[in-house]
Amino acid sequence: MNFQMKTHGGAAAKTSTLEALAPAGGDIAVDEAADFGYLLPPGGDPSQHGEDISDADLDTLGTLMVPNSQAIDATPDAPLAPVLTYWGQFLDHELTARTDRESAITTIVNAAPKMTGPEIEQNLKNARTPRFDLDSVYGGAPIGPFASEAEQKAAAILRTGLRHPTLTAKMRVGTAVPSGNLPDALDPHRDLPRFHQVEQKVRDAALEIARAQMDDKDFDKFKNGLPKRALIGDMRNDENIIIAQFHLSFLRFHNKVVDFLTENETAWIPDFEAAKTLTTLHYQWLVVHGYLKDMCDPAVVQRIINTRNSHYDAFRAAYAARNPGRVVGNVIPLEFSVSAFRFGHSMVRNIYDYNNTFGRPNGQAPFDQIFAFTGGGGLGANFGLDATNIPQDWIIDWSRFVNADGSFTDGKPQRMARAVDTVIAPPLGAMVNEGDDEADPAPLRELFRHLARRNLRRGKSLRIPTGQALHAHLQAIGAVTSGPQMDVASWVNTEPDLAAFLSGHAMNSATPLWFYILAEAEAAPGEGLGEMGSWIVAATFIGALMDDADSALARGFHPSQSPLRTPDGQAIDSIENWMRFAAVLA
Repeated sequence: MNFQMKTHGGAAAKTSTLEALAPAGGDIAVDEAADFGYLLPPGGDPSQHGEDISDADLDTLGTLMVPNSQAIDATPDAPLAPVLTYWGQFLDHELTARTDRESAITTIVNAAPKMTGPEIEQNLKNARTPRFDLDSVYGGAPIGPFASEAEQKAAAILRTGLRHPTLTAKMRVGTAVPSGNLPDALDPHRDLPRFHQVEQKVRDAALEIARAQMDDKDFDKFKNGLPKRALIGDMRNDENIIIAQFHLSFLRFHNKVVDFLTENETAWIPDFEAAKTLTTLHYQWLVVHGYLKDMCDPAVVQRIINTRNSHYDAFRAAYAARNPGRVVGNVIPLEFSVSAFRFGHSMVRNIYDYNNTFGRPNGQAPFDQIFAFTGGGGLGANFGLDATNIPQDWIIDWSRFVNADGSFTDGKPQRMARAVDTVIAPPLGAMVNEGDDEADPAPLRELFRHLARRNLRRGKSLRIPTGQALHAHLQAIGAVTSGPQMDVASWVNTEPDLAAFLSGHAMNSATPLWFYILAEAEAAPGEGLGEMGSWIVAATFIGALMDDADSALARGFHPSQSPLRTPDGQAIDSIENWMRFAAVLA
């Protein structure tokens, strides 16, 4: 698999070959085996990594982060569009995979680190490309050192299932089954494609890859559920119905590009590659101008762009010096993947105003149902349904998600995301579709269902530096202007019990990075991240875009330069116009 990679200075380019392994965990996108590294160079004082904090104390902190309430207003709202929560999840799945999955390196059962920092850099691999290249949508290229020639062939066959079987310039989509009402006057072809739609050889390819990776119990479960499983690059994009519907918008957008280029006089040929290029360029522009500038301090984003991300380049150069022979630019910070970009967990609502059936005026969408109407949730099997695709009354109404609206006084959910702060929606303390292995003891199943406890333990197991240690480092190299907060409890305003616990604990001045990022955001002006959190997220995003010579940022692309327009003639310069062009928003 070939990529154009820049050298440390960013001027000259060279072609380097990255590994590509068999898809993992039921995915279709190949495992890219890319790199993770530390922003704060590993080694030095163990106290910089909070290694002496017990698992029990991390669990107490995590438990206090989740209110014991099922009220609609259990956690605070923010004037942020609800789509940002799941857009962020999609972006996370675009850039990283592996740090949220249990393995010998990342285990949280006993969170004591199993390797040194240098050993983690050498051995922990990222399954996604360090690019915003939509490999979670298009699947990547099945070329690389697979375990066997048969597996490589199976991966190639599996990837063909992503495309429409006859209109080969288009992507395959699914059709919602008749049940209840559509949320609008648009068509019902608004489900992810699923394995029951494809020919047997594609299903056999999926089973061959799974058989090589799973034990008998997991393989039988995978095989039995295969017809309902989504046929997409990254199965994490079907873990809840909102991200599934967001992923679907990319398939629909691609297909509408083909239609638009066919029906209008442009300089573009209406083929698969043209549609993929335009889809990717618009998506990448929106990553910076639609997502990043909403969630990060705009001044920090602009400073990174103005300095051409020089401090991030220094991180990659230091990583390359510690790990000679690695591909330059092929590294994502562990502090980003394990901590900073998990801020979106605090933005999740426990109840949504989803559409006109599961929302105003007729009802609402509790969090357990958001997970039930997916392939992993059996497409509503727990509610007595035996469907092969989502019911049409579970098609999302994006008009309730793409803009923030907190004007309602009827006691039902506002159309806003939750605030970026140190409290987490109650359902994330007992997640459905997680911890369901009956062979595990009850305390372990409970741990796997509790997102805050998992995140905190994962940070310890991967030797993520404390917030104060990383903040001091970034200040010392000039990446941020602020310094570390040695009294994190003073940042916590939402939950008095949290502040009280911290104020009497060593974690107050040696704080797990994920919590530190959330506390910094809680105390910062504005609705998004504080300075350090903004820098980690924005520098990683912009680094990924600047390294790609074909990216929207590298090309200086603007939606006004594209031939694409919405039905009323607007440029696709917002997530709302993206949804309208894709015909998933009326």
